[in-house]
Amino acid sequence: MNRRFRLPNPFGPVDSGATAHAMARLSAAAFWLWGAVGMLQAGLVWYASDAAYAEFRGATTGFAIFFALLAAGLGWAQWRKPNRILPVFGLAWALYELSSTGVSLMVGAPLGVAGVPVWGSAIAVTAMLVCAVLHVGGLRGAAALARGDRKS
Repeated sequence: MNRRFRLPNPFGPVDSGATAHAMARLSAAAFWLWGAVGMLQAGLVWYASDAAYAEFRGATTGFAIFFALLAAGLGWAQWRKPNRILPVFGLAWALYELSSTGVSLMVGAPLGVAGVPVWGSAIAVTAMLVCAVLHVGGLRGAAALARGDRKS
């Protein structure tokens, strides 16, 4: 195994400042993943949705692009200056997305964005699970950095 490139473990020990900084940046990666999935959903709504959703295609695509750009901006902010607020926000958003998907499955409502195929919704749910884990790691790293007991 190549020891030069190693991803930090979100649930591993935070034993140094470099580890804490790397873990805090996991939240930025989660925001970028969220943005990439948002752009994927925007593309699916624009190009692969049914004719029944043609009336809402522009607004839904614009909404998805707006949130993808917001996620990219939040990821950039977390990468530049890691803090505890953004991972908490990202974790809350991921848990909200997952809980709303669970409620949709229980009541039989359509998943996710109108017009997105089922496989697109499955990708979004999987990405939100990964984002939740990454935000937990980001929060752990940012909390260690905020305590100040880890020197870089």
